[in-house]
Amino acid sequence: MNATPFGHYRLQKLIGQGGMGEVYRAYDTKTDRVVALKVLPHHMAVDETFQARFRRESQAAAGINDPHVVPIHGFGEIDGRLYLDMRLIEGSNLGTMLSESEKPLGAAFAVTIVEQVAHALDAAHRGGLIHRDIKPSNILITGRDFVYLIDFGLVRTAGEKGLTTAGSTLGTLAYMAPERFEGGEVDARSDIYALTCVLYECLTGSRPYPADSLEQQIAGHMVSPLPRPSATDPRLAAFDEVIAKGMAKKPAQRYQSAGELAQAARRALDAPVRKRGSSSRHAARTERKPPRKAGAVAGAAVLVLAAAAIGLWQWAPWNNGSDLPPLPDGAIESIAATVPAEVREAGRLVIGVNVPYAPMEFKNADGQLVGFDVELMDAVTEVLGLVPDYRDTPFDKILPSVQDGSLDVGASSVTDTREREASVDFVTYFQAGTQWAKRSGTNPNPRSPCGVRVAVAQGTLQETQELPRKSDECLAAGQPPVDIVVSFSQDQVTEALLRGEVDAMSADSPVTGFAIKLSRGDLVPAGDVFDSAPYGWPVAKGSGLAESLRLALEHLMQTSEYRTIATMWGVERGMIDKPVINGSSR
Repeated sequence: MNATPFGHYRLQKLIGQGGMGEVYRAYDTKTDRVVALKVLPHHMAVDETFQARFRRESQAAAGINDPHVVPIHGFGEIDGRLYLDMRLIEGSNLGTMLSESEKPLGAAFAVTIVEQVAHALDAAHRGGLIHRDIKPSNILITGRDFVYLIDFGLVRTAGEKGLTTAGSTLGTLAYMAPERFEGGEVDARSDIYALTCVLYECLTGSRPYPADSLEQQIAGHMVSPLPRPSATDPRLAAFDEVIAKGMAKKPAQRYQSAGELAQAARRALDAPVRKRGSSSRHAARTERKPPRKAGAVAGAAVLVLAAAAIGLWQWAPWNNGSDLPPLPDGAIESIAATVPAEVREAGRLVIGVNVPYAPMEFKNADGQLVGFDVELMDAVTEVLGLVPDYRDTPFDKILPSVQDGSLDVGASSVTDTREREASVDFVTYFQAGTQWAKRSGTNPNPRSPCGVRVAVAQGTLQETQELPRKSDECLAAGQPPVDIVVSFSQDQVTEALLRGEVDAMSADSPVTGFAIKLSRGDLVPAGDVFDSAPYGWPVAKGSGLAESLRLALEHLMQTSEYRTIATMWGVERGMIDKPVINGSSR
């Protein structure tokens, strides 16, 4: 760009661009100096809430006095656009360095970077400010390896809530602390978590939880095991504990200042390198998993144990069809005794699931099956003394596979209906309805669906019943039908809506709620939940397994583990008080 006028600035060159605007190399005619000018999108200036926040936070950021924070000269509004005037730094972007090198940057370099960013963060935190967007692209490095932390445009006063406008996705998922996905209070320890993610990436050359979807990314931060640099390079074993503490799922378990993180990283760098095989005690300490009731991280561990247990059942000398094997720990003998003999003898429960359908069942970045349905079924099989054997099955094949005996049970958010009860029995375990989502600022409504382009997942009730019924009603009224867009998976449905390819999406209420939560404001509800009905686990008609499942779930309700699992996955609004067999409401 050749000196485009912008108020008293002359925009010389576009040097950066993102969701929060563009950054230009600009000449300030008033001060006779070259600056970095961040210009925000037009719509932000007309949003009074955002404008108030921008001015307040810019003022706060300008007050940070630290050599590693890019000085802010001024801010304001020109021609209906908000701008931020900063010192122009000639340096390299850490994000670009990582992507171009395609390999680790070296432990010594990584520690040097983290120490300087930590210095800047502690200065901001002392002033009660949270950066909220720590990531490599916001770290500039000069030729003297001097580091600047930039883009305090997302900074917020510690403890402050609100003033987040619809459509603005703040931060980057790859570096966001678990509490930010859960709607918890964000404080300085969220920045420390993000900085630890940056340290890990510099050490290993890859992000802590690489993923192909939003659901996988959020599951990584919330429930996946903590990453270990030594898994990439054994020489980095001393950093395992640093990463584990800096990225602890609970803020109270992390370093309480960025300086503490930097000091720990420096100690790890100076620690003698252990030979391969000599760090077993260290490895055992960092890999220890909590019991499953502590949360979903252990749920993933159960899957690993399950794989080993399947092999044990197949080999065990008692598995000859004549004698039943002893019950494993965690089983409730009186309930396990009700399991049909053929299932008990096999020692495993073959379970049909269809992924992805977050937060009910989906795979995290490590390919592990997680979600509310999975965690709950893990707990049920433990009570029954069985090992869960999950089979990824097309949704419309789950009921037929239960009927023909290929599956013992389905656990994939299957709505219990009278029509389905004609072919299988159901054990109810959850209550859900249908809910639409739309992009913020649009106005589709499930009560006025005619002519609306709506995305749904293949095989769901929304595809087979809700939308066809509404489309027929539109035609009968002389109006255009619902434009139904069917996708193979829920991921594709959500992405189509985010990209603007459809007007709305219709899905089960917990799934819609989770998609809205992940979008960080880009998606909002389109109307209330309707057509509420129970989810059920389908089993073969007349199978005694139905009563076994009902008793196991009732036990989990009495011990409060059912509530714990539902709360952990954010679906507690769908909990039921008592499981029943064939409890369809429609």
